[in-house]
Amino acid sequence: MKRSTGAIVLLIWVMSLMLFGAVGCSNDDDNSGVVSPVTARERFDLKPLGPIPYPPNNPPMQERISLGRFLFYDPLLGGELDVSCATCHHPAFAFADLRQFPVGVAGRGGLGPDRIRGNSSVTGEPVGFTPRNSPTVFNTAFNADETGEPTHNGFFFWDGRVKSLEVQATKPITSRVEMRGDAYPGDNDHAAASSLDSVLNRLRAVPEYVERFAVAFPQEFAEWQGGTRAHVIDSSTYGRAMASYERELVTRNSPYDRYVAGDDNALTTAQLRGLELFFTKAKCAMCHSGPMFSDFEFIVNGVPQEGPGKDVMPGDDAGREEFTLSSADRYAFRTPTLRNVELTPPYMHDGVFETLEQVMDFYNDGAFPRHPQCNTEDLHPALRDPLGLTDSEIQDIVEFMKSLTDPGTQLSGFLLTVPEHVPSGLVPVFGLSAPPPVSGPNG
Repeated sequence: MKRSTGAIVLLIWVMSLMLFGAVGCSNDDDNSGVVSPVTARERFDLKPLGPIPYPPNNPPMQERISLGRFLFYDPLLGGELDVSCATCHHPAFAFADLRQFPVGVAGRGGLGPDRIRGNSSVTGEPVGFTPRNSPTVFNTAFNADETGEPTHNGFFFWDGRVKSLEVQATKPITSRVEMRGDAYPGDNDHAAASSLDSVLNRLRAVPEYVERFAVAFPQEFAEWQGGTRAHVIDSSTYGRAMASYERELVTRNSPYDRYVAGDDNALTTAQLRGLELFFTKAKCAMCHSGPMFSDFEFIVNGVPQEGPGKDVMPGDDAGREEFTLSSADRYAFRTPTLRNVELTPPYMHDGVFETLEQVMDFYNDGAFPRHPQCNTEDLHPALRDPLGLTDSEIQDIVEFMKSLTDPGTQLSGFLLTVPEHVPSGLVPVFGLSAPPPVSGPNG
C-alpha cells in the first residue's frame, strides 16, 4: 500500500519519538514498528547499482551484443545440436529455468519445469541432471571478486571456479550434461577438451557468423595473420561476444531500487518492516550485502544435499572444494545475489527449498535440517544459532525480498526475447519465443 506524503511526514515525526527495532504484524495497514523510510536509507547506507564494469578489451558495442544474443540462443553450440545457453537460462523464467536441477542435452518436452531427461542422440546413453541449480543471468555484470567489489573479473558458478563472464561463457559447452552430450569422441576429459574447438569450427563454417565476428571485432580481424577470415572466431572473441549480451541484462527498476533512489512510497509497510529485520535481527545482510545483496564470499551454510552430486565425494557436493581440492573449502558455496530472487525458485545450490519461506525457516531454526556432515562450528558464524523470528517477521522479510524484483522493465525487448532465427539455420531454443517478462506482485 502506498502512503500519501502527509502520512509519510506524520510517520517520520512519530518514529522520531520511538526506538527503532520494534516490529508489528504483517498487515500492511498496521504501521506499528516501521522505521522511517528516509532514516532507513541512511542507517543502512543503502546504495544503488553503479555503472557496469566493462573489461578494457570488451567495451559495449551493439555489434557484439547482437552477435552474443544469436550465440546465446543457437543450438549450434550444443554438441548434439539440441541445446543452447537459453535452455537453462531462458527469459521466460527470469534467465533461469525454475527447476531444481537443469536438464540440458537430450532433454525433451519443452523448457523449464516441463523439460524431461532423455538419451543421447549419438550413443543412446541416458543423460543425467546438471548437478547444481541454475542461477539467473540477470545482473551478473556486477559479480564481485575476492574484494567484494563488482568487477568484470568477478566469480562465477557456485564454486567460483572461473572469473569473468568471458571465461564463464566457454565452460558449459564442455560439460556432458549441460551442452556437450556425446558428440565428441574420447573419454570425458578428452571430449571436454575438444568441445570448444569443435564449436569454434562449427561457427567458422557459417558465413553469417564469420561476417558478424569480423564486424564485431574489427581490430582482431585487421590484425589476424596467417589464416582465413574465419579465424577471427577464436575462444577470446567467442567469449567476449557471449559476455557482451549477458552483461547488458541489468535490472535497476525494482521497488527497492526506486526506494534507494529517493521514492519514500516505493516500499509497502510490510517491506519496510522486512528491510529493518533483514539488516538487524535476521542477520541476512551479514552475507547478502551491498547493491547486489551478496558479498560473493564462499560460506558453509549446511544446506542438506540433494541430486547427483559432484566428483570429490561421489553422491555429494563438496562445494568450493570441487575446484580448489582443499578440504578447508568443503561445503562452501558462493553467496548468491537476492536480486529477482522471487522469480527464480527453487533455492540453494541444489534447489532443496521451493519457497522463500522455507529458506527463512531453515535459517531461523539455526540451519536445520542440516547436511549430516556439517557441524555447527563449520557454519558461518551468523548461522550457528536460531534467529527467534516470528511467523509474521519471516513474512515481512519475504515481502522485502520481493521488493528486489525487476524482470527487466527498463530493458529493450531486443534483450528479453528469443530471435526469430539464428545464423546456423537451426531452430533457436526449439522455436519457443519468450512470453512477456514474468513479474511478481511488485513488478
